[in-house]
Amino acid sequence: MADFSFLGLGGTDEVGASSYLYRFTEGRLLIDAGLRPGQIGDAALPNLALLADSPPDTMILTHAHLDHAAAVPVVLRQFPRLKVYCTPATARLAALTLADTFKIGQRQGQPLFSARDLQRALGALTPLDYFERVADYGFAFTFFPAGHLLGAASVLLESSAGTVFHTADVNNVATHVTPPAWMPAQVTAVDAVVSESTYGDTQLPARKEQVRNFVAATAQTLRQGGKVLIPSFALGRAQDIALILQSAIAGKQLPPVPVYLDGMTREVTSTYQELLPLLPEALQNRAETSRQPPFLSGTVQLVTDTAMREKIIEGRGPAVVISSSGMLHAGVSPLYARQWLPDPDNALFIVGYQDAEAPGRRLLELENGGEILLPDPAGEGFSPVAAYAHIQRYYLSAHADQGGLLGLIHRYAPQKVLLTHGETAPRFALRSFLDTKREVVLPAAGEEISLLDSGKRRRSFLGVVTDKGKSKPKGTDGDSADSADGRPPQATKQLHRRFTTEVNYDPEYHVLVMQIPNDIPGQIFGSGQYTVEVVRGKLTKVKMTEQQVQKEEPDQAPNQGITAAKTD
Repeated sequence: MADFSFLGLGGTDEVGASSYLYRFTEGRLLIDAGLRPGQIGDAALPNLALLADSPPDTMILTHAHLDHAAAVPVVLRQFPRLKVYCTPATARLAALTLADTFKIGQRQGQPLFSARDLQRALGALTPLDYFERVADYGFAFTFFPAGHLLGAASVLLESSAGTVFHTADVNNVATHVTPPAWMPAQVTAVDAVVSESTYGDTQLPARKEQVRNFVAATAQTLRQGGKVLIPSFALGRAQDIALILQSAIAGKQLPPVPVYLDGMTREVTSTYQELLPLLPEALQNRAETSRQPPFLSGTVQLVTDTAMREKIIEGRGPAVVISSSGMLHAGVSPLYARQWLPDPDNALFIVGYQDAEAPGRRLLELENGGEILLPDPAGEGFSPVAAYAHIQRYYLSAHADQGGLLGLIHRYAPQKVLLTHGETAPRFALRSFLDTKREVVLPAAGEEISLLDSGKRRRSFLGVVTDKGKSKPKGTDGDSADSADGRPPQATKQLHRRFTTEVNYDPEYHVLVMQIPNDIPGQIFGSGQYTVEVVRGKLTKVKMTEQQVQKEEPDQAPNQGITAAKTD
């Protein structure tokens, strides 16, 4: 296994502390080392102790977000000679992330690394352009645009044992500040894909529709004299939102109110302006035509000091503030939220991912107002705040949704898929769309997974054999449909049949009972647990989720009742 395997140190069954070790015959590669947002001290780190027995030969940083980059100095303290490859834009932005992490750690009294560690990490960043292949370590790797953030990269890994495509955080939809992820024009087969799954259970609404609704809701609040707070990730999202609002004001969709950038968004936005040649061509043309900076012009302003911030918070007129952090667990956004949330004339709009414990997630769960815990201004834990402002979520994410992830994975036609960077529901939902045709694994942190296909499949519950022989579900004992090498024999073909049937609930046994039509031949349901999908009151899908392996039973008589799914 160690010659071609994956080991997640963090960021496997969670969104945070992403860090992944690849073991190849030729050597070991570490991808990313981030922190868990909202955690402090060692609790924020991935399990870097696992590197003691497998020191990496080199390292890749896919992008500059805190959950992927902020623990790099801790890794470099342990392996001071390690090179860290990243795109030029990531090198610039990662310097901001690491400096901010250092500052916050000092303020909290639990710094994860020293100023010397920070300088060592910055010196280790080694710029690598997209599509440039590095083969200095026996294995090889190539960066491709990931669409998630300026400079973000997916990685193609090549070793003598096989090839892997590591998606990292990826977005297949263009924004104002990033083009969509690059994909090969033709299907390009690899042995395995290691994919993020942040929105693996979600089909996101069309971006244009979300932008239109977001602008309309902002306009309504402002015209009523209210204030709008937009907690935002400082890297990428804040700049995208600023351009959306700037365009809406120029097009008279919004009144000409001031739009303020506060927290880490200030320095990042200034850096984005310096990196204009790396931004999308449309934005470059806009800046050249207007002869104005693309972000900080017109009504968009930086909050320069504490006095200005207090004046904005206490001000009477309408205003918009975009501030970090995006989940309201740190930064200056809680300062605005404490003052503005109690007023129902104000609004707070969520525009990015919220992890399970984030104050932003709690806000979204409030139905008719109430209290929410926000970081105390004194920096000592959390304290309650009344929340009666208008709370709304707009999906302006920089992550691909379920359809986007499936499209990307299918383009690489892998035999095996590992799903990481997601909570339980998104990972399981995405697996359900993939595991009928390929092996899909949901790694746990610290679990080493072979990247080679084992031949195991959890196939569709409905199978009809087209050659001579009995019809039965694949994967059962007896006359197995799988050949010796674990692959289905060529003579057998899986057909998917649709039929209308009656489903009844049996209250005595607490089960759903489904009647199978007479024209469906053979035993088509294997023993196990099934999920039932119901849309608008009608059953639309039944899928096996856990198979119970048993000896083959005689074919079931037609039209006999079948227990389709337990409801408890």
